[in-house]
Amino acid sequence: MVNDVIFDFCGVLVDWQPQRALAGLFSEEDVAAFFADDDHCGFMYYDDLHDRGTDYPELLPAYEEEYGAQLAQMMRAYAAHIERTLVGPMPGMPELLTDLKLRGVRVWGLTNWGRDTWPVMTGRFPRLIEALDGVVVSGRDGDGAAKPDEAFFSLALERFGTDRASTLFVDDSPYNIDGARATGLPAIRFVDAAGVRARTLGA
Repeated sequence: MVNDVIFDFCGVLVDWQPQRALAGLFSEEDVAAFFADDDHCGFMYYDDLHDRGTDYPELLPAYEEEYGAQLAQMMRAYAAHIERTLVGPMPGMPELLTDLKLRGVRVWGLTNWGRDTWPVMTGRFPRLIEALDGVVVSGRDGDGAAKPDEAFFSLALERFGTDRASTLFVDDSPYNIDGARATGLPAIRFVDAAGVRARTLGA
């Protein structure tokens, strides 16, 4: 029985497309290289540092020292235009939150997101965040921890006051799903709202 559902934000509750921050500012080839899966430009590594509590005023000079002025210009543009990355709610998810709460299921948010840019998220999606019973943000609350760290999942369960066995975690990242399951937290990988609805409400 599921009494509580903890949702990831980006890719689950919110359609997050990081490339949009740089669209029209740099060539398509440069943008694709910046976000390449092999991370040879260091975006994912430094984005993880940001998620773990290093704010942009400290992070950006460190990135420039490591990767040079040209790539630093792109990272600074990303930081300046992060609101562009937040496209809108994922289809069907606001409705699912409403229906879960009507069934007496509590809903929570757990996100890897920077402390200094969290106001961008709250300003963009106030109703979505208000629909949640609480949110734990890595950069603000994690003290250096983030998904898929065991400490971050334990922090969330403690803050939310939820029972691990009757709580379901939903995320689009297989690494985060594996991390949650390693702590004994039931978890499913997000594909779409219909799949989560079937797992939680049976319809």
